[in-house]
Amino acid sequence: MGFFDCLPAYELNRSPRIIAAFEMDFLRNLESFKKSIPQGEKFTMLLQLGWSVELPEVAAELKTRLAEAKNAFPEARFIILANSVCEVAVIREFSEVYLAQHNAFLDPSRYPLAKGRKLYDALYIARITPFKRHELARQIKNLHLIGSFAEKERAYFESTIKNFAHARWTQKVPSFLIGREIGKAACGLALSAVEGAMFSCGEYTLCGVPVVNTRNQGGRDTLLPEFAVKVADDTPESVAEAVGYWVDHPIAPEDVRQGFLDLALPQKELVQELVNSIAGKAVRLPHKLNIRCRLLPHTKLLHGIRRVK
Repeated sequence: MGFFDCLPAYELNRSPRIIAAFEMDFLRNLESFKKSIPQGEKFTMLLQLGWSVELPEVAAELKTRLAEAKNAFPEARFIILANSVCEVAVIREFSEVYLAQHNAFLDPSRYPLAKGRKLYDALYIARITPFKRHELARQIKNLHLIGSFAEKERAYFESTIKNFAHARWTQKVPSFLIGREIGKAACGLALSAVEGAMFSCGEYTLCGVPVVNTRNQGGRDTLLPEFAVKVADDTPESVAEAVGYWVDHPIAPEDVRQGFLDLALPQKELVQELVNSIAGKAVRLPHKLNIRCRLLPHTKLLHGIRRVK
């Protein structure tokens, strides 16, 4: 185990300690965190949601695992950052919770506004896995798919990608270049029925690109400006028709970006004020709260929680 082997969390402030993590990363690695955080230490834990708590079984698991965490860390304060109003209503029954969708913490400076000619009718940034429902995009004539796949789902990937011989598929684009790729499309796709808030939706709109969206649970609609979204039914025909609308009716990128920011900034500011009040000073909230971002060694040294065997 190397010195920089850290747990999946980010320390926003050291004293008093404030930690951010996805709820599944923390709650499903509770034993590792118990070994790495001194017993009896007071700290604040901000937990973001990676899957829809609107589903009763997900809410029940969160409630049970959170109770275990509170028992393990009785001096800690646990705060959940929910992605939707519906999730807030569910979680309020058993935890402190605030509406702060995880796309509110995207750094706008990383996403250039779309400029120039459109090369694609639509772009879908999504891991190629069943819940992303790529099949709904199969009637889009000019399509760019960006997304990798898990090795255990290789058979699914191969069977899916065969249906997209007409499309361009890119397995991975570096994060500092993703904005350029987004700007080449007339719209971005969001096709899952259930997931979390979907980072790609925030990235599309920060680049000024409108969205074709399906009805869903998980909270991605929370920060999508209504004027920049076409809702499609769960059929390839409806999705292709919605894409055609954005091809024929382009929208000013500046308006889309500002529409997102008007919704996102109040949520980010709420969390900023909360964190500052706990820390007793101004605390920087990094891009995505640095959750699941690749941390450079010096960042891990300053903000990581070292894994203890």
